[in-house]
Amino acid sequence: MRSTVQVAARRLREAGSALYEAARQTHAARLAIVAARLRSGTPLVAILVAATLIACLSLAWSAGRGVHGALLPASPTGIGATIAGLIAGVAVLELAAAFAVTLMTAGLRLAYDTGRHRVLALLVIASVLALLGTGWRLWETGPAALAGAALPVLGTAGLVMLTAWFERAYLRPAYPGFRDFWVDVVDARHFLMRSAHGE
Repeated sequence: MRSTVQVAARRLREAGSALYEAARQTHAARLAIVAARLRSGTPLVAILVAATLIACLSLAWSAGRGVHGALLPASPTGIGATIAGLIAGVAVLELAAAFAVTLMTAGLRLAYDTGRHRVLALLVIASVLALLGTGWRLWETGPAALAGAALPVLGTAGLVMLTAWFERAYLRPAYPGFRDFWVDVVDARHFLMRSAHGE
């Protein structure tokens, strides 16, 4: 009896370890790892990566809830609708996270090719457009729908903060936190490539 329990416990541990390793290989987990590893060196970038992950989780939750709500009337027990919702949510989370990692890689490549002054100009333009778009949305949104505008507002605030931090960190040598732009871009590209291969 004891040997049977030990075998079952060992198999459960092995299954748990396999699920954990599989979860670590997902793009969502890699975003979380990137945010955790960057929190001490570049905390603002880590916060933005974490915000990107939260946005991916929000999309996944919305997709999963939509699928669950659509299939619930046809599911007598609700189990099938719940499973379908979970599968849809996980699939959307992974696709959104993979897209985010691809965008980050492309952004770093663009930064390397264009240089810090042009990157700052692009960030300023993006911040202005985001502020205008968010302001227009808030103007058109009724009080009952303000909760739905929280994510765009947070995203716009993060972009403005990133622009201000970038200008100080890479274009003001007198700033105490002044950094080498090219070194940071190369290091970030290598870090993302290692993360993409699960290292």
